Amino acid sequence: MIVIGLDLLLAGLLLVAVVMGWRLNGRLSALRASQVDFAKAVVELDAAAVRAESGLTALRSAAEEAHDSLLARIDTARALASRLEKAEASAEGAARRAEAAAAEAKALPPAPAPSPLRPLRDALVRAENGTPEPVRPTPRRRPIADEALFADEGDGAVRPGLQGLLRMSLARR
Repeated sequence: MIVIGLDLLLAGLLLVAVVMGWRLNGRLSALRASQVDFAKAVVELDAAAVRAESGLTALRSAAEEAHDSLLARIDTARALASRLEKAEASAEGAARRAEAAAAEAKALPPAPAPSPLRPLRDALVRAENGTPEPVRPTPRRRPIADEALFADEGDGAVRPGLQGLLRMSLARR
């Protein structure tokens, strides 16, 4: 009976060892699977870190470019602001001078009208001094609207209408 009891005990212990081995095998296979998944996760994490580093590098260079561009624009804006301040100051000075000149002009008596005899007097003074008469260019002759209106049809002139005459008179001014 002792032998049967020991055999039964041995059989029970073997049965427990088989169950424990089976459970251990399941856990080891799960550990192997998780190790493969962990290795994949590490590779993905490494790739993400590399992408993040390259993104940070690109971001830093873009920030430096934006910083340089912004500094250049700020310098340009400061230069333009100082030019504007100078222009404003000179405009204010010119306005003050113009106001002073206007006040002086209002305070002065009106200037006498030019004498219609002045050209004759100047000619007499030049004749007395012996200085020659100044050479004046001859004025250009402009076509007169009446000439265009009353031109003979035989000479090839085209008579303008009323709108053409208005344009001619406005063009002279």
